[in-house]
Amino acid sequence: MIKKLIATSLILLSLGSYAIVVTDEYLSTIEENWLSLEPADAYDFIPDDLSYETYMSEDFQAKLEEAGTKLNSSLEGNDIALAGFMVPIEYSGSDISKFLLVPESGQCIHVPPPPLNQTLLVDVTNEPTKFRDLYMPIIVYGRISVGSQSFDIADSGYTITDAVIETLHFSDEEYIDEDYSYNLEDPHDN
Repeated sequence: MIKKLIATSLILLSLGSYAIVVTDEYLSTIEENWLSLEPADAYDFIPDDLSYETYMSEDFQAKLEEAGTKLNSSLEGNDIALAGFMVPIEYSGSDISKFLLVPESGQCIHVPPPPLNQTLLVDVTNEPTKFRDLYMPIIVYGRISVGSQSFDIADSGYTITDAVIETLHFSDEEYIDEDYSYNLEDPHDN
């Protein structure tokens, strides 16, 4: 689905009005918000002296997979801010109405998707946002609800509604020098 979006779209965007420059301190807060998506005891089974043999064992890998499905129900209805990357789910042209927010660029596309408790559906159906490059970091502010949903490319454990999306920059110079136009044609399709 994403390949079709990229292959069939030529999008020239001006995202300057959707950009924010953040400090290291603020990014630490946002990183803690990602960690809060995992229940406190989800990974208690991991020993301090984890060996390669233990890590690679079938039993340990099964426990890791199960831990990734545990959701933090205490977050229900809270406002949250998370920095991550956009993976479009529903769109019309360059307007995105639903997307997955993932913690690392390329997840769901080039590598296996992140765990359920690290994948969020962002629903901006009432006010669609403009597409951002799959490798451009964004910050999403909104109200979180707990509950999984399934999509072709990944499952999400949470949904964010009433969302505001901003492009993330690490310095004023980066923001000023950034070229916000994107040619999303897939060069492999020619």
